[in-house]
Amino acid sequence: MPLALKHYPKEVWRLLSDVTWGNGSLIVGGGTIGVVLILSAFGGMTVAIQGYTSLNLLGLSPLTGAVSAFATTRELGPMLATVAFATQAGCRFTAQLGSMRIAEEIDALESQAIRPLPYLVSTRMIAAMIAIVPLYCLALPVAYLSCSVTVGLIGGTASGTFQHYFYQFLVPHDVLWSLLKAILFVAITTFIQCYYGFFASGGPEGVGVAAGRAIKLCIIAVVFADLFITLAIWGVNPGIRISG
Repeated sequence: MPLALKHYPKEVWRLLSDVTWGNGSLIVGGGTIGVVLILSAFGGMTVAIQGYTSLNLLGLSPLTGAVSAFATTRELGPMLATVAFATQAGCRFTAQLGSMRIAEEIDALESQAIRPLPYLVSTRMIAAMIAIVPLYCLALPVAYLSCSVTVGLIGGTASGTFQHYFYQFLVPHDVLWSLLKAILFVAITTFIQCYYGFFASGGPEGVGVAAGRAIKLCIIAVVFADLFITLAIWGVNPGIRISG
């Protein structure tokens, strides 16, 4: 990746623009930001519904804010953002590289003394890792807000009550860990999808097969990585204490 930054910075910025905003449209034009925000909003609503209904059975419905602080920040937020990114921008990476492989454009780059891995793969990984930062910084507050609004609508919980318990249980460095998880997940999925596209074969049908296999492996890899990262960060010490 340092080689890609040194020799192909313009390609990195071009890919970064394409990944985040598409052809000038948030959703219709193929941009990723709209998909990430929509999934985050509905994910926050899901946390609100499940958290409220479960805690209400115990008479603890005001603690839904605490559930949002934990579940959305540590688990749901990074995974939803990564899945949205992989299915939107990542699949496009596989299709682009697969089409280039089938059309022998990658071989043409090699004949021009252009190293295809830094130019095609590393640039996409860098663009993806940069793009997910502002996307995730927008997506996480959207998930929090949708959770708060949904709890107020279905349970009549005051916004102040939700925010009180939310901020009581939100550990500031959890947000940073959450962002780092999203960056790592996107790096993993982008590498997998570029790999399948780079080594695609069998014509247009082979590109489609490669894209399908890549997204399946991406989902498995993200869940697998999330398990071990969560165990490493919060497995021994959850970061808060509840005492009365």
